[in-house]
Amino acid sequence: MAESDPMSLARSANVGASVALSPARDRLGQAIAALALAQRDLEDATTPVRRLDAVLAEAARLNRELACFQSEDEAELGQWIAQGSFSIRPQPSAATVAANASLVALAPEVRAVSSALPAARAAQEAAAERVRLAAAERDAALDAVAVEAASVAARELTEMLNRALAVEARIHSLREALGVRPGGLAASEKITGTVRQAKAAAGVLRNSDAGRRLLDALALDPAATL
Repeated sequence: MAESDPMSLARSANVGASVALSPARDRLGQAIAALALAQRDLEDATTPVRRLDAVLAEAARLNRELACFQSEDEAELGQWIAQGSFSIRPQPSAATVAANASLVALAPEVRAVSSALPAARAAQEAAAERVRLAAAERDAALDAVAVEAASVAARELTEMLNRALAVEARIHSLREALGVRPGGLAASEKITGTVRQAKAAAGVLRNSDAGRRLLDALALDPAATL
């Protein structure tokens, strides 16, 4: 159902032209753009945090590996002691030495990350808050446009109801005219039954998806219609 409100955005099906947005739709368009910008800023702010976290994650992995290797070394050393310490004392395994060397090499980066991470996380949190506020504004603007769309549809509903009531009024006029004619009462009652049957036969399936589809579309396109 296309909106006919002159202040709504109407797009031509053949040339893709558009006319002015209503104030509510203009607000929604600006809110959508602002949210997209805020989301890009959040992604930009999140990338450094991911990189810094990756260094800490690697350090944590190396520490777990080193602890595992050291446990194996200690078990071997304990067995050597239990057997009387007669052979050459077991030395740390090559895996232990390598993991320890990797940790030593990574230590400056870990210290640098510890220094840089608080500011990076603060920037990320600030960007996330801007996204939250932009999303709230987009949702509020979307709600306003949804109400506007319903108002346009309601005007169309009124027009259709008035046309239906005008038809019913003509039928009632005929029924009343028959009712005052000699012998016309039976025909008048038949017309009453016909009207009752026509109303009972009227009806459409409930379109429960239309509203959801509109809200989904409005989240991206302020020109979407019900």
